[in-house]
Amino acid sequence: MLARRAAARHGLSVTQLRVLGWLHVGPPPLARSTTLARELNVADPTVSDAIAALMRKGLVERRRDPDDRRRHDLALTREGRTVAADLARWPAPAEIATSKLDGAAAEDLLQSLSEVLARLQELGLLPVLRACSTCAFLGTAEDGGYRCLVDGAPMTVTDLRVDCVDHRERPPGRSGQLCSANS
Repeated sequence: MLARRAAARHGLSVTQLRVLGWLHVGPPPLARSTTLARELNVADPTVSDAIAALMRKGLVERRRDPDDRRRHDLALTREGRTVAADLARWPAPAEIATSKLDGAAAEDLLQSLSEVLARLQELGLLPVLRACSTCAFLGTAEDGGYRCLVDGAPMTVTDLRVDCVDHRERPPGRSGQLCSANS
């Protein structure tokens, strides 16, 4: 509902909003329509139509890949960056509502949501998830918290990410739950 309203303010569909958001955040994989379709869990023609509409609106452009002249990457135009930055604020009401939680309740909510996301991905309902909860680099810290094994940095529940460029899929057979030493 919030996403639909935010998209409508700019004359966009929710899929177009998601494409702009994905390009705005700076995706780890290549910014191509086939990658976008997989990331957004939509059919190739759906994302192609959304990209074509965004190009007509002057929000997205195709740029020739310097390494392979047959390929084109997608990029936001100047206006596209402005619109995407505005649209990035659409979850603000949820952030405001959760900001009233005390520290322990907020951490419990984050932990629970991370576990739900991991389960949804295991069930194939979230095809792409670069969250700490599904990452091979998530370890436990001596203090009972977490540790990112990429840089060894200790992490609390509030440091856990849902879209990390360093993410590596956890090997099959390893537990899908967050593995805090406190658990």
